[in-house]
Amino acid sequence: MSEEVLGGRIEIADVGLPFTPSLSEAYDNQPIFRILIDVSESCSMGLLQKGYYIKLNESVYYVRKKEVAVFTNTQAEKLFKFLKKTGVEFTIDVRRDKTVSGHQRVEFTDVSFNSGIYTLRDYSVHRSLWQDIEYVLFENLYSPSVVRFTGERLIWYAKLLPQHSLAFTQVGKLRLQYVTAQGHLEIYRIEKEGEFVLPIYLFTERESMQFFNHTINSKLDVMPLGAERRIISIAKETTITSNDHEPITLDVGQYLLFHPRPQQRRVD
Repeated sequence: MSEEVLGGRIEIADVGLPFTPSLSEAYDNQPIFRILIDVSESCSMGLLQKGYYIKLNESVYYVRKKEVAVFTNTQAEKLFKFLKKTGVEFTIDVRRDKTVSGHQRVEFTDVSFNSGIYTLRDYSVHRSLWQDIEYVLFENLYSPSVVRFTGERLIWYAKLLPQHSLAFTQVGKLRLQYVTAQGHLEIYRIEKEGEFVLPIYLFTERESMQFFNHTINSKLDVMPLGAERRIISIAKETTITSNDHEPITLDVGQYLLFHPRPQQRRVD
């Protein structure tokens, strides 16, 4: 989302949803798989996620609905087997591509993060002595691909087939009206323009929500947009509380909440 929207200097936000090249006039409401690479804690892969992409103005967000952690080589092999057997399409994003020491790392060749749609062409997972042998023999002659190393050992590699790029079609506009603030938390009321409404499948029903040091202790629907933004839908008058600020009460409706990431473990 642009800083103009967050600063309240404009009131309109363009909403885009994914579409396939063959259906350029209609958005695809089917969930998209995503592999989130993260080897920071010596993970073998990271996460397999299932959810939806949404574009607000110039920013793209992934709304996660389901998630499976992939820590071990055995789990990674099961993931690759699933992807190859089903032929499902997926995107790739990276949280961390190496450990703090740099001893374990993932290398990418011609991979478009969070925008390229791929299927799995082939994979190989190595164990014990074969990890050292394959490290010496391995030469990546295929593109695009993802390869994981631990020191001088080859753990696994995955060869990908590019299908198409993640593309969006504008499906509507939202009017954002600034309401109030609670410390660093800024609150905007969402008013739809025309016939467009935010798809219900983007929301998850919750009994409560904690957003940094701001709390809602009542039932609501939530759409997370990265670490700093939430869209909430409330069916009754709802109060946001904080130990550091006076409570705020919101009427029935949908709201965009924005809170910058706290620095040095401080929140407001």
